Amino acid sequence: MTSRPLTTDFDLLREKRQELNLPGPVQVAVQGRQLLARGVAIGAALIGISLGMAVLVLMRALMVSAEVDRLGTVEAEVQLFETQLTAARGKLNRLEKVNADLVKGLIAVRSGSALMRDLQLRVPEGVQLTAATDEGNGYRIKGLSRDPQAFARINAFQLQLKRSPLVDTNAVTLVKASRGVAEANGSGSGPVSFELLINFRPPISPLAEKQILTQLGAEGLVRRLDLLQREGLL
Repeated sequence: MTSRPLTTDFDLLREKRQELNLPGPVQVAVQGRQLLARGVAIGAALIGISLGMAVLVLMRALMVSAEVDRLGTVEAEVQLFETQLTAARGKLNRLEKVNADLVKGLIAVRSGSALMRDLQLRVPEGVQLTAATDEGNGYRIKGLSRDPQAFARINAFQLQLKRSPLVDTNAVTLVKASRGVAEANGSGSGPVSFELLINFRPPISPLAEKQILTQLGAEGLVRRLDLLQREGLL
């Protein structure tokens, strides 16, 4: 008994495949290789895209990290600058305060000659000043007032002092007033000795201060104010 040739089996399978409309082995192998190649290509493309995205993300992360480091450095520099600026402002404020206190002190220094000139213009007839001593923010003034109407003369002197541009109107106080013994020749009663306490008025504008001092002949203080004005401190 002889065996059937192999080609006959293949022919039978081919006929069967044709009946079922199926591809042949060669076509199946070709299609398989094509699908495999396509899958490999798609997989490689996806892997490439993934790698590209990973590289982009890494680069972005590095850029962000570098930017964060740079901003951290800038923030540190800004903080240092703000600290230096605050210190400089503090020094400037202290310097301005020192200058302001110095100017205030220079303006506040009263001129004895100006006060004496002002008192001379305000002492009424029959009143004699015997002493004027510096006391705190003002002067203690002592004097004598003679009759007639010795007490009225003291009262008039008080009113004149309240009109002074150098004196605080609400700070002219009569400390005491007492009549002394009669004069040795027996001519009437003795003079009334009195004591007044006056305070200087609060500071005013340098220009007004200068005008008052000029009128009273306080040339030293006027020159002082002129110097401060030229230096831009007033």
